[in-house]
Amino acid sequence: MVIEMEKKWFVGFFLVILTIALSLVFMLGIGSNPAAGSVDSSDFANQNGDIAGSLSYQIDMNSSMPANPETILVYKTNPPIVNKETTLALAKKFNVTGTLRGDCVVQSDDLMYGLEILKISGSTRYTNANRPNELMDSPNKLPSDKEAERIATQFLEGQDLFPKGAYFSGIERYYVKSMDKNGNEIQHYGRIEVKYGRALNNIKVIGSGITVAIGGNGDIIEYSTIWREYTPVKGFPLKSPETAFAELKKVGVKTGIETPSRVTINNVYLAYASKAPAFEEDYLEPVWVFKGEKTMKDAQTRPVTEYIPALTDDAVKSLSSS
Repeated sequence: MVIEMEKKWFVGFFLVILTIALSLVFMLGIGSNPAAGSVDSSDFANQNGDIAGSLSYQIDMNSSMPANPETILVYKTNPPIVNKETTLALAKKFNVTGTLRGDCVVQSDDLMYGLEILKISGSTRYTNANRPNELMDSPNKLPSDKEAERIATQFLEGQDLFPKGAYFSGIERYYVKSMDKNGNEIQHYGRIEVKYGRALNNIKVIGSGITVAIGGNGDIIEYSTIWREYTPVKGFPLKSPETAFAELKKVGVKTGIETPSRVTINNVYLAYASKAPAFEEDYLEPVWVFKGEKTMKDAQTRPVTEYIPALTDDAVKSLSSS
């Protein structure tokens, strides 16, 4: 996948994390301060195109419902360990030396390289302010997708940064582009992002993963991860997917400015939902994921993904009191 980008410079990890956090909050629809770490279904009802308490569009199911396990394991989120020792040890893996700031940032003296760990979540980012660039990262110097995956995986495994549950999930290519006088696209330079997802007990963890950016000659030019550590609590009862779909039909989907005329759900599955890096997380809880498309009034279709909390009300109360 090729996506146009602008040249990036190292502007500080917190600004980047804030941007990621806001985008993930919108994507997941999870409130910033749910009680006891629970996911509140009311958080999914913003900008849903309702009129006088009812939706102005129809939501249809075009998929068979998945099997419904009676219970699912809920995890307690462990506080991240971030101190001088852990930060310096991680910076060493990326050959970053320089000034230690606040026990969670190492920045080179020339401000070119940086490694930072977010204390609230343990989310980590390594950046190289000089990459990508036209001299070192022109399209002909970038590896193939297959080679980029091999380089990234080998690096992660060699540096003990490939945790249990990680799996390769895809590749995206980003280029700085321009147009010549004839309207032809010119790719100047770019990077390849190799992405890894996460699974617990063979269940996908949304919002958790690893990204490694590969530049020219196979260089590692950026790394980011949100990978909290968890301790199993116990199994809690689940809503059925039918019950969750009934809730979705009440709260609707996020519509933005334009309300769709119809929403069709084509896929339903169970997942865990991790909070965005800038937010504190008490528990990792399950959600029912509904994916499909919304048909706009001009007949164009757009993809849609919505999340409904999967624990029963009694389970949420029990978890909140524990």
